[in-house]
Amino acid sequence: MSEIEKKDRRANRGKLAAGVERADSSRSRRAGFWRTGGYLSLVAIALWFGIWFAITEDGFALMRPIMFPSPAKVIEAVGRISHLLAEDVAMTMVRVLVGFTLGTLLGVGLGLQMAYNRKVFHFFNPLVESIRPVPVIAMIPFFLMWFGITEPGKLLLITLGVFAIVVVSTLEAVRNVPPIFLRAGETLGASKYQLFRTIIIPAVIPELIGPLRVAAALSYTLVVAGEFMGAQSGLGFRIMEARRLFNPDVILVGVVVITGLSAITDTLIRKLTGYITRWSERSAST
Repeated sequence: MSEIEKKDRRANRGKLAAGVERADSSRSRRAGFWRTGGYLSLVAIALWFGIWFAITEDGFALMRPIMFPSPAKVIEAVGRISHLLAEDVAMTMVRVLVGFTLGTLLGVGLGLQMAYNRKVFHFFNPLVESIRPVPVIAMIPFFLMWFGITEPGKLLLITLGVFAIVVVSTLEAVRNVPPIFLRAGETLGASKYQLFRTIIIPAVIPELIGPLRVAAALSYTLVVAGEFMGAQSGLGFRIMEARRLFNPDVILVGVVVITGLSAITDTLIRKLTGYITRWSERSAST
């Protein structure tokens, strides 16, 4: 047998083994989906849609269309406003992404500084503690007076809401780093920068996953509130316009789209942070 034929046989065996491994992995995922109850999520979604269908005019008409539109009416509304929906989604997402990013960066940055420097902590802590308990939505009248209906007011609203969650979460995450890890690093001669890079950051990032998910969901609440207070585009603006025109189907379209965008954002955060912290030992349920 020639050397070329031997190489071809080895390559074919490698491809066959890879194919068997992929098939085994696929079967394992399917088995896990049924064994761990993953199918229950589909059951729950189908149940909710079934209830929606049953109580509206598509089913038993337990609620009038003006009070709660049927699935058919909502689908019809999507077709009616589809030429406006893409722009509304784009504007809302831009506001959410900018506000969420700014709030996260400011919150993480200040939280780390407050945890590391006692003077910074004592200077900023009264400000953080005064902002944290105040509902950011309560500041909307001031934002209207200061910024009118321009974009800075909406972005500041989201940024402040995210910042209040992230800064406290970062500060507490740093405080919860086991002191024995830091003492071990110091014993081995690690500098402050090395302690920060190799111990603090790896310990803090997993602790921020939950707060970031909460902050992302809050961003959608705040962007809708900001668009309610004055905008010419966005899902919040479209909902307010539909309320004035008595179009409950359009209102529900806006609510469903916001829910979907929030769910997609949450999934992306979980996947991204799960990849970044893949070395971290976490429960399979998360």
